[in-house]
Amino acid sequence: MKPIKNLIIRFLLVMLYAGLAGCMTPNPVAPLGGGYEEKGHPNRSSPDPADARVSFQYRAPDGKITLIWPSLYGVGEVVKGDVAIFVGDKAYLSPDADTPRGTKPRLFAVRSPALPLDITDEVLWQWSKKSGKDFAKALDRFSMVSPEEKNGQLELQLEFWTQERDWPDKTTLQLDWSQVFDIMREVKEKGTLHKDPRWNTPYIEK
Repeated sequence: MKPIKNLIIRFLLVMLYAGLAGCMTPNPVAPLGGGYEEKGHPNRSSPDPADARVSFQYRAPDGKITLIWPSLYGVGEVVKGDVAIFVGDKAYLSPDADTPRGTKPRLFAVRSPALPLDITDEVLWQWSKKSGKDFAKALDRFSMVSPEEKNGQLELQLEFWTQERDWPDKTTLQLDWSQVFDIMREVKEKGTLHKDPRWNTPYIEK
C-alpha cells in the first residue's frame, strides 16, 4: 500500500502545479513523516505539469527547513524513525557530445540534518555477494532502484540494462535495518564530500 500512497501523493502534487503556476500561492508540500517532506517546484517555462520538479527536505521541530536533495527521481521514499531512504536525480558529465550533461538515479540515505549519503555502490556490493554476480558489471549495468519497507526490512528492487541471459533485468535485495545503518556508518566514516555538479548540493560518497 505504501508505494501506491506515495504515487498518489506525488500525483496530487503534480496536479497542483498546474493550478498554482503563475499564482502567488506557495509551492505545495507533502509531509512524509519524521519531519521529512516533498516540495513541488512548477516549471514555469513549460505548460506540462509533468515537467515539475520535486525536492526533498527536512523540517526540524523548531520549523527550520533543511534542503536534502533538489530533485527526486519519482519512486517514493522510505522513512524509518529519523532515517530516510530516497532516490535522487544525480547529475553527471556524459562523454556523449549531444548530451554532455544528464542525470541518473542514485540511492541515498539520510539522517537529517546530517548530509545525505550515496549508498548505491554499497547496495550493489551487497547484491553481488548474495547473487554471485560480478560487482564491476553490476556497477556498469545498474539503471534504477526502488525502495520499499516490507516485512520490517528495506526491500530494494534493482534494475539493470542488459541483454545477457544470465543477468537479470530486475531483481530484489532485502536488507534488515541494522545492515542499512551499518552501510550508512561506513559511508559516513570512509566516504568523502562531493557536490552535485548541477545543483551544487553536498553529499557523501565512499
